[in-house]
Amino acid sequence: MKRIMTLLITLMSAVPAFAAVNANSSWEEIMRDRYAIVKAPTIYMGRAIDYTFACQDGDRLRTQKPVDTTVSRTRGDREEIIVIDRDYLSTPINYTHEVENCFWNNNQRRCKMETVTGSYPLTVNIPVYKRISNRNVERYELLFRKSYTVPQCDTPTVD
Repeated sequence: MKRIMTLLITLMSAVPAFAAVNANSSWEEIMRDRYAIVKAPTIYMGRAIDYTFACQDGDRLRTQKPVDTTVSRTRGDREEIIVIDRDYLSTPINYTHEVENCFWNNNQRRCKMETVTGSYPLTVNIPVYKRISNRNVERYELLFRKSYTVPQCDTPTVD
């Protein structure tokens, strides 16, 4: 009897480990699953922001929550990261910006400014992986791809 009870308890505790997410799971379930690795594309807002952390605010994309702006300072032999500000980051959905395009010509570096225009898609296909690891190697196996649409922001930012 004791052996049967131990076996039942072992089986019941192992069931959640095998209850994997799939393409029909909600994004909330996928993000909560500790075995699922979401490799979402990024949006540039002064730094790379994951699509799953952005929301649509009118004609702009912004972070769902304020993010830290930090600086690094060296004190003696150690380095400190200090938070200097906390704010929302945003970028236009349809963007235009200047980039420096450089190339080598006859051992000289030549650069010119170019205007780049584009728009961020509001729906993207995101791959979801599971981590497979043993003692020496860690690798990822593609489970599925799932469509993700950037949600509307809940609270408008105050400028």
